[in-house]
Parts: sequence; C-alpha cells; structure tokens
Amino acid sequence: MDYIKISNLIKTKRKEKGLTQEELAKRINVTEKAISRWETGRGTPDISLLIPLSEELGISVSEILKGKEDKKEEENFKEIVNYIDASKSKRNKVVITISSIIYVVLLILYLWYLKTDYSDNSHISYLAEIIYNSFFITSIFLTNRLIANYYFDKLEERERMNKVSYIMVLIIYLIMLFNLTIFGRVLTGYNAYNLIPFKTILGYIAYLDVHNIIVNIIGNILVLMPVQFLLMRIFNINKYKTSLLMDTLLALLIETIQLISHSGVFDIDDIILNILGMSLIYLIITKKYRFLYNHKDKIIISFISLSITYISFEMLSWYHFPHIPTIRVFLRLLFVFTSLEVIIYSAYKFVKKMKKISNTKKSEL
Repeated sequence: MDYIKISNLIKTKRKEKGLTQEELAKRINVTEKAISRWETGRGTPDISLLIPLSEELGISVSEILKGKEDKKEEENFKEIVNYIDASKSKRNKVVITISSIIYVVLLILYLWYLKTDYSDNSHISYLAEIIYNSFFITSIFLTNRLIANYYFDKLEERERMNKVSYIMVLIIYLIMLFNLTIFGRVLTGYNAYNLIPFKTILGYIAYLDVHNIIVNIIGNILVLMPVQFLLMRIFNINKYKTSLLMDTLLALLIETIQLISHSGVFDIDDIILNILGMSLIYLIITKKYRFLYNHKDKIIISFISLSITYISFEMLSWYHFPHIPTIRVFLRLLFVFTSLEVIIYSAYKFVKKMKKISNTKKSEL
C-alpha cells in the first residue's frame, strides 16, 4: 500500500472539487489537521472515514486505498483488510509508545512532588506548589493535544481525549487546592465560624484591608473557577440548577473541612464568593449572557494577570509593611496588574494574528 499515492489522490480530488481543507474537514466531521496529515502522507484516514471521504471526493473506497482512480469500481476486500491492519497497527503503536512514556515520567515526577515537605504558612512553598502543579497541568494538556492532533481525526475521539485531560487536571488542581487551603496550614485550637452573610466582606472593605480584599474576596471568587470549567467539560453540565447545587456542595465541603481540621474559618461569605465565581464561569461557557461570552478572552487574561499580581505581591510581602500607606499599595497593585494586562493581551493578539495568517495560507492550498 503506497501512502504517498493515497495522499496525492486525496489532495488532487479535493482541489478538483474546489474544497479547502477546512471545508472538507467540516463535511466529514474531522479536524482540519487530519486532512493536512492525509495529504502530506503523515497519516491515513481511519477505516470508518473511508466511505464519507469517498463520497465527498467522488471516488470509490477501493480507489482511495489503491491511490489511483480505477473506473472499473472493483472493491478489493484484501486491499481493505490490509489497509485496516497497517493503518491501525501503525497509529496505535505510536500512540501507545508516546503516551506511555510521557505519562510514566509525569507520574514519577508527581509522586516525587507529593512526597516533598512544605513548611507551614510559607509563601515560597505556596508559590512552589502553584508552579509545580502548573507544570504538570500544562504537560498533560500538551501531551493529550499532541496525541489528539496527530493520531485522532474524528471530533468525538478528540473530545474523549480532552475529557481525559480535564479529569487528570481536575485531580491535580483539587490536590493543590486542598494543600493550600487545608493541609498546608493548621491553626491549633482555632475553631471559628461566621454565619452572617456579607459581614466579613464589608469588614475588609470598610477597613481597606488590601491583603484580605485580594486574598479573601477576589481570591475566593477566582479559586473555584477552574473547577467549575473542568466539571462542566467532564459531565456536560448545561442546567444552572444542577451547576448551582454542585457549586454549593463543593464550597460547603471545603469550609466544613476547614472548620473540622482547624485549618480555617467556616465563613458563609467564602461560600457566597465561591458560588459567585463559579456561576460567572457557567454563564460564560453556556453563553447565557452574550456580553460575557464575547469578552471571555479578556476575562481569562484578567484572571491570569490578577493571579500573577497576587503571587508577586505575596513574594515581596508588600502587604505586610506597616510603613507603606494603603493608597500606595493600591497604586502598586494597579500598576502591576495594568502592565501585565497590556503585555499578555498584546501577546495574545499577536499569536491570534499569526494563527489567522497561517489558516489563510492553508485555505489557499
């Protein structure tokens, strides 16, 4: 079986039909990169895609497998069997080898990381934890993205691969969350709670407590947003009542564990802020409010900028210098946050522009 002939035939017939790679991909429900792989000989269509592909290109399955047009329309069963065995064996061997090596390495690294001791209430340890987990999360997404882009053509197959990524990332994020909020701090003999809504929030605002405004107000809004996103992707949640119940139970669980373990205060305001942040993500993903959906990129960039700003200020301990006036702390926060917003958004626009140019060139092929 000549894969070069197959790739050349697919490319030739697509152009004869006046279709771009993107248009052909949409018609047979695969990714544009799948078409590109087939036409460059770096991959072959899955057996289940041969019939829809042949119908779109106006040739028979047998002609695709032979890599040339044959007007006799002779279906060669042996050719089809050989194609199935060769393509499946080649793809599965590569997928299993690459994914196995990467996941074993990541597993060993993560087990080593979990074994590491963290000093209580250390900002450097918190930062290290965030960096470690960010590394593992990024590695998982890149690995699964690589596998999905090069070895899975169908959109449903890619979606299953994405769910694997989301589940693994959710586990890591929850471990990090519980380490930072519960296991990483123990307040001996501390057992307090607040059941009066907005009491804590108004107190921080009234006294202009910069540290607590960022950590306990903005932080509680942001901290469970990634969890909401991952849960919606994994379980395909599209009803707000279901989402609200899930959000409430999760926030309540964290606050209860903090109270029982004496690692924090059971605060109704924390639950309110957690639910607010998770509900915001729900509205963005489900497009309930067009404004939020249209500006989702800017919201995500603001989230990243704010997170970096907070980590930077924690490392510099600017919150804890009594000789620095509150207004100066606010101005520093605003300057760092605004600068990060401009830098990250400019980089995002540049990457988006380059991607658009690349897609335009591909569509002209």
